[in-house]
Amino acid sequence: MDTNLVIYSGLTLLILYTLAERIAPVPRVSVIDGCQLGYVYDGDTVELKCPDRKRTARLVGFDTPETKDPGCPGEKALGDKATARLRQIVKGADITMRHDGHDKYGRELVRLSADGRDVGDTLIREGLALAYRGGGRVNWCERLN
Repeated sequence: MDTNLVIYSGLTLLILYTLAERIAPVPRVSVIDGCQLGYVYDGDTVELKCPDRKRTARLVGFDTPETKDPGCPGEKALGDKATARLRQIVKGADITMRHDGHDKYGRELVRLSADGRDVGDTLIREGLALAYRGGGRVNWCERLN
């Protein structure tokens, strides 16, 4: 085989790979016990796809309005926005997860970052979440009125 052809082919593949990575980056995901980020249930709850089973994880450091059993239409509407925004943030991003224990319901507690930024900080800054360190739940309906 011609040496120039091999070099040309190799360089062409390298250029195409570089362009493809810029157009549609492949997310690089750090894992917790072999788990990867799965489905986004709502603004602060996600699925972890683990080798043994799927797990539900509560994202720590913030609280978003409920979408499953909201107390009022305003809570549902803001919860839907928070869910959509979290899905947008993690899509195609480099995801990192840090395990932070379990809650009283047995869910994993996880701190989640996308492209090096804490997703909770982003949602709080955008008015879609509130900082949360435990304790009583926020009454979103009162807060929104």
